[in-house]
Amino acid sequence: MKTMSYVFIAPLALSLFLTGCETTKDAEKEKPKLTETLRPTLTEAEKANLAEVMLDRMLTGINKDDYSLYSENFFSGLKDQIKAKDFATINADLKKQIGDYKSRTYLGMLNKPLVDVFIWKSKFTKTDEDVLIRLFLLEEEGKLKVSSFSISPY
Repeated sequence: MKTMSYVFIAPLALSLFLTGCETTKDAEKEKPKLTETLRPTLTEAEKANLAEVMLDRMLTGINKDDYSLYSENFFSGLKDQIKAKDFATINADLKKQIGDYKSRTYLGMLNKPLVDVFIWKSKFTKTDEDVLIRLFLLEEEGKLKVSSFSISPY
């Protein structure tokens, strides 16, 4: 009798095991994949021009202490991280250290997975040293948006 029950239970257990594995494979196939629709279609020059326009707005916002101008091209996650009061504090510290923005020279672009990094050498009013500006753009809802931004005086 025991042998007969093993004959029925073993195939049943094996089929349940395989069915469970197959369901896992289907679930993995249904996971949404991160795709890029805009970045590959634009040339580096087109992306650099767009980055220049965005950076102009941000730097004007910094010089004028205008948070809405500074943050207008932020992707949603960055808007959640940098609020107007944070901008006021950071901007006051930046201006105390290096002054207002004066000029810049575009150095180039780094193409990374899901993000493009644009780099400029810039000048500010309170220092004669070069200041590095980096602007990170990613695609959100079919538009390139600022995912990160840094001004590094060192």
